[in-house]
Amino acid sequence: MLLSASISWAQIESEKSVTQSLSVLKVNEAKPYLLHQAVLETLIQYSSELGIDPTVLKSKLDDKFSVYFESSKIRRLTDKFGKNYNTFLSEDEKTNFLKELGKSRPQEFIQYAKLDQLLDNYAFKHIGNDAASPENWKASIVLNLNRPKALRYYARLTSSSSKQYSKLQVLSDINLIGIAWTDLGLEESETFTDPLLRSWLKWFSANSPENVEEVFGCTGSCVQEFSSWQQLSQDEGMSVSENILNGLWLKISFNLRKISYIASITEWQFEWDGSVVLLDVNTKKIISSYTMLPETKTFRNLDQKTLNSVLASSMYRSPLEALTKATKKIQETPRLNRLTRLGIQGHKHIGDVLSLMDLLKKEGANINLELQIDFFTQKEVQLLCFYQGEEKSFTDLLSRVKELKSSHSYSLVNEFTGIHHVLKLIAE
Repeated sequence: MLLSASISWAQIESEKSVTQSLSVLKVNEAKPYLLHQAVLETLIQYSSELGIDPTVLKSKLDDKFSVYFESSKIRRLTDKFGKNYNTFLSEDEKTNFLKELGKSRPQEFIQYAKLDQLLDNYAFKHIGNDAASPENWKASIVLNLNRPKALRYYARLTSSSSKQYSKLQVLSDINLIGIAWTDLGLEESETFTDPLLRSWLKWFSANSPENVEEVFGCTGSCVQEFSSWQQLSQDEGMSVSENILNGLWLKISFNLRKISYIASITEWQFEWDGSVVLLDVNTKKIISSYTMLPETKTFRNLDQKTLNSVLASSMYRSPLEALTKATKKIQETPRLNRLTRLGIQGHKHIGDVLSLMDLLKKEGANINLELQIDFFTQKEVQLLCFYQGEEKSFTDLLSRVKELKSSHSYSLVNEFTGIHHVLKLIAE
């Protein structure tokens, strides 16, 4: 039931009363379900003004989540039991495991839909359950629905083309040299970096890659998640959380130096350089990296607040050329969903390995195969192989390549060690 509402161009402000039967006992557990319901009811109520078909909205959301959830269940089977689970897991064991996963479906649907991200803000005025029937929860929620976000959400949901990347998360850090944040009158780095991040997100709102669903600023718990992700081993079976799966990281890093400060004329001189690195979440592959060359700026007769503002504005411009290149690179780069380690043995020197890599990339063009040398010794080289599709497409490729013309003529023999594949170069 709508208690009160007012509509502005950019926002729909309303207060919603919602009721749901939930198998939860705590207020914090009930809130996401009730908030989801309130946003959904608001979208439906104002569907005419928004140009949204509520039936299409619900059916598309259900259909896309069903595909996602089924894929996620298979992925979790693999994470739990290994990719060869079918060889030892009985049908009953598999069924019971999937049945347990099915219990989390309602919660995962809300996490997948992310309707709360369409809000500028919200507040629970009241929330509680019925003492006689504790499964019956009621809440009154004041919310501000962001109209442009809702329109973009619906457009993505109903688009016939599938976005390659689920999200692009932008984060930034500044390494101070010869200066502390307190020298700039600041207690913490976020006071300086967060406005910079918001400005870059505004740039992305006009220059977002077409094959990315959404661009986010990475702060708070997201930075912790990035730190945890960095600790993951880049190898087969690399498991990333569902929250960041199929996404990208874009890290903008600065070194900021104080060159000089002359108190008598309030003159500051700063120098900064840095880098922009684009990373694939699924495989930890560096898609591209760019260097920001050193820049030096001198500022005079400015109060602290103005100094910080003009310094941030100058630093904001430094990575824009790199961001433009990164955006183009994202649009040109297919998302590689597989990572396999391949050993090479029998080579005479690095030239043989490079020739073999060229051959594999040529033969593996249909799976967008990309190769990276992980380590090199005289006895064995290990390659990281990134590609699209199923594992069978990669093993079929290894079976197809039979010979290599390099410093010698080699026969190629593919063996599986039980851990990874090895291609042996046997001189003829």
